[in-house]
Amino acid sequence: MKISAKAVILTIGEQDFEFTPTVNDHNNYTNEMMADNKVAPAYTFLTRTVKSEQKEALKELLDTVPGLVMELFVEVSKAAKGGIKVTLKN
Repeated sequence: MKISAKAVILTIGEQDFEFTPTVNDHNNYTNEMMADNKVAPAYTFLTRTVKSEQKEALKELLDTVPGLVMELFVEVSKAAKGGIKVTLKN
């Protein structure tokens, strides 16, 4: 089953931002993350996946609002899964 990247739109303040994360984007995030470095890979993930004409506005927000990077990363990642649930069965 092949699932293509779908747009994720989040509103930050009063501005909408469109992200289109792919499996490769998520894999790159995981590969770049280190025990002492979680924010920089999330920042890169967000700036790679946001609509190109929105990148500068997003960077300005990410660089000035404390905690926004990780909050946005979590929301974009959850939405990108498209409601797929994972359940552990014993």
